Amino acid sequence: MKKEKYKILILPLCFFINIFNAQIGIGTGNPQGMFHVDGAKDNPTSGTPTPAQLSNDIVIDKVTGFIGAGVLTPQVQLDMRSTANENSLGIGTTSMLANAAGAGAVRYDVNNTPVGAKIEVSDGTVWHKAYVAPQKAVVVVRKIVSQSIPTASATTIINWNEVRDMSNSFNPSSGEFTAPRNGTYTFLLTFNFNGTVITDGSRVESQFYNPATSTVLASVYKTFGQSMTGSSDDANATRSTQAGGSSTVTLTLDAGTRVSVRLYQNLASSAIPLRVTTDPLNPANPDDGFNNLTVIEH
Repeated sequence: MKKEKYKILILPLCFFINIFNAQIGIGTGNPQGMFHVDGAKDNPTSGTPTPAQLSNDIVIDKVTGFIGAGVLTPQVQLDMRSTANENSLGIGTTSMLANAAGAGAVRYDVNNTPVGAKIEVSDGTVWHKAYVAPQKAVVVVRKIVSQSIPTASATTIINWNEVRDMSNSFNPSSGEFTAPRNGTYTFLLTFNFNGTVITDGSRVESQFYNPATSTVLASVYKTFGQSMTGSSDDANATRSTQAGGSSTVTLTLDAGTRVSVRLYQNLASSAIPLRVTTDPLNPANPDDGFNNLTVIEH
């Protein structure tokens, strides 16, 4: 009789099976679910792995069948809420029609039409771009540093004290606001000068100015048509008066457009300082709160 030779192939043991509980572990002899992959092979031989050890694991729950990526007890069919820093879902693009992909399908659209690359969701008929509302620009600044406005010369108000800037769109030092996106913006300026004798027929002009193009985008005038002289009961003495006012404009701006606020005055023959507080930490100071700028994106 011819004797046949048999070769024995020995395979390395690369996974573990818990026969009694029907659990399979790859990279671990201590599976925590129906199927458990320990990517870094750092789990303990007994007991429950730590969140850090689980962060590189894949677990299929033995009761629900849900998949946990770095999660021991997934709460949904695919749960990725682990302690790792890479908890994000990578989505690719597809040319499938929305009805072929089915309602609830998600893709990453890279066609940049019409508003740039976006996540899209299928309703079973059409792909719809997911809208994420941006943080709108809200700027509130005030003047607490003295600044003189020369006569008959439009001067940019600089060195503002920033109270709020929701989108980091304002430079307090230069006094420039930069539109974060195409849109509509409202600017509200209040101003007040130190007391001086005001010339008849003088004016203050608030200018909303683009320093990049040297263009006045909008301006608001306040005129002073009466002389500030005393009545007969005070010997016709000339009196000092504080000139002030407010200006509101709404502008449609392209992203990146810079806007600063300028004041022009011909109230007197010399420069006039803006009225600012000497005690900015005390809101009850009588000089507090007169020169302010607010910018709101619609």
